[in-house]
Amino acid sequence: MRNKIIIVYVLIFLLLLFILSYYLLYNIYGSVIRKEPDNLYADTSSEMRLNVVPINALGFKALFRSSSASFDIVEGKDLIEIVYLNQVKGILKIRSKGKTGTIGIKIKSEHSLLPDYVEIEILPLTA
Repeated sequence: MRNKIIIVYVLIFLLLLFILSYYLLYNIYGSVIRKEPDNLYADTSSEMRLNVVPINALGFKALFRSSSASFDIVEGKDLIEIVYLNQVKGILKIRSKGKTGTIGIKIKSEHSLLPDYVEIEILPLTA
C-alpha cells in the first residue's frame, strides 16, 4: 500500500514539473532581435545577420522554438544587398555595397504585437 502512495506522489510531481517547464521554458512570451556582428562597415565584404529569437518566461531563448518574421527595408535599400532571407526561421543576412549611410529595417515577428524597427549605421573604413 505504501509503494502505491509513493508512486502516486511521484507521478503528481512529474506532472507538475512537466506543466511548469512547459510554461516557463517552452512557451513564447516575446521576441528579441539579435545583430551579429554589432557593426556594418563600408566595404563590399562586410556582412550582418539579423535573427529574431523567441524569448521564454525566464528571459532566455525558448527551447526547440523559432519565430517567423517579415523584414521590410524602409530606408537605405541602395546601401545594402540581401544575401540570405528565411522568413520562416526569422533570419536576414545583409551585405554592404561599400557606401556609408543609415539603414532602417522594420521587422514584424509572429510573436510580437507591434513591429520592431532596427536602425543600422554603415560605418566608414578607417586607416
